[in-house]
Amino acid sequence: MKFRFLGDGDCPDWLLAQIITMSRMTSIKMKLLGQLVVKSILNNGEIDEDKIKKLTQDAKLDWDDAISIVSALEMIMTSSSRYEVNADDLSSELQQLGLPKEHSIVIGRLHTDNYSQIHDHLLSQSLRLNALSSIEVETKKDDIENSIIVTMGLKIKKIDGSDEKVTVNIPKEKLTILIEEMKKVRGMMEDMCSIKTM
Repeated sequence: MKFRFLGDGDCPDWLLAQIITMSRMTSIKMKLLGQLVVKSILNNGEIDEDKIKKLTQDAKLDWDDAISIVSALEMIMTSSSRYEVNADDLSSELQQLGLPKEHSIVIGRLHTDNYSQIHDHLLSQSLRLNALSSIEVETKKDDIENSIIVTMGLKIKKIDGSDEKVTVNIPKEKLTILIEEMKKVRGMMEDMCSIKTM
């Protein structure tokens, strides 16, 4: 069976197992746990472990089960936002997987209330590239080759926040060719962007 909230794919076995475990919690506790998960998604994974323990202890869930439910809720919330599934469809599909109606409705409401924020957050996290933060250019004479060498020091801000410095040495006569090639690439990229916005 295919599910829209999973991108028209099958439900993974691990998620199906967690749906059964989630059924052991009350719908009110599920809502509170879901709110923690949404905050965790928006805060890049930071979650209050003490609150998770308090919410799951009534259902007599051990820590591994509690963390697995958090992972399942995170997948449901992010996947349904990624595939732009509405709350009714999400709720219906969760019921088809065996989640009680009250739990499914609660998760559907959480999805509706937080869809825009989660969707925007996922967009901001996808296709991120390292950024060029500065360029230093220096020319020097290569006595061995009897030519001018252009040395470019590129300072790159990596996705993880660290800095990396890359040095590129280019013979002066090759610099013009490089600039022309880069102009062509830029033109191609601008053409691609204009096609997407049509």
